[in-house]
Amino acid sequence: MKIGKNLSLLLLLALTLAGCNNKSSKLTDFNRSVYTPEYASGFDIQGAEGRQSVLLTVTNPWQGADGIAAQLFIARDGETVPEGFEGQVLEGDAARIVAMSSTHIAMLDAVGEVGRVVGVSGIDYISNPDVQARRESIGDVGYEGNVNYELLLSLDPDLVLLYGVNGASGMEPKLRELGIPFMYVGDYLEESPLGKAEWMVALSEVVGCRSEGE
Repeated sequence: MKIGKNLSLLLLLALTLAGCNNKSSKLTDFNRSVYTPEYASGFDIQGAEGRQSVLLTVTNPWQGADGIAAQLFIARDGETVPEGFEGQVLEGDAARIVAMSSTHIAMLDAVGEVGRVVGVSGIDYISNPDVQARRESIGDVGYEGNVNYELLLSLDPDLVLLYGVNGASGMEPKLRELGIPFMYVGDYLEESPLGKAEWMVALSEVVGCRSEGE
């Protein structure tokens, strides 16, 4: 009876360990296309067999960029970050977002997720009704080059949406120092209106509603 009980415990432990191992993955596993844009050229989303997590890659996110890839790993369902991954990591879907451009707000609004925006840049110049209705509770973190990082940190964002003009955003080093994940949005670099609009799928992915974006 005791031997049978011990065997049952060993079997349970083995299954538990197997389940834990199943949550781990390698970066090379993320080679399955989850979403390949039809019109946009600046991003793609890849997944791995049997994984809920995805890898969102933004390529050449500012003017003059050549061979630049900025990656965001969205870890879901308790899955671990792949070994050797050096990009940004978002744990689960972003519930609290700081948007540094009004176009980011428009895209989130289009999929019904603008309520996740907790911080903006230049609130007086943002016409979105939801943002204006919540302006007392939304933090205006200022403009690049004069960002109020103390305020930004107090907003406890899951993700900051950035854009680059002639180079990487000046906010990037400080966000890395503070441990705040960020993602570049390069919609303005697309040559067609449909290409610009398709970035809505990338923003939908970070809030867990890619189907709405599509």
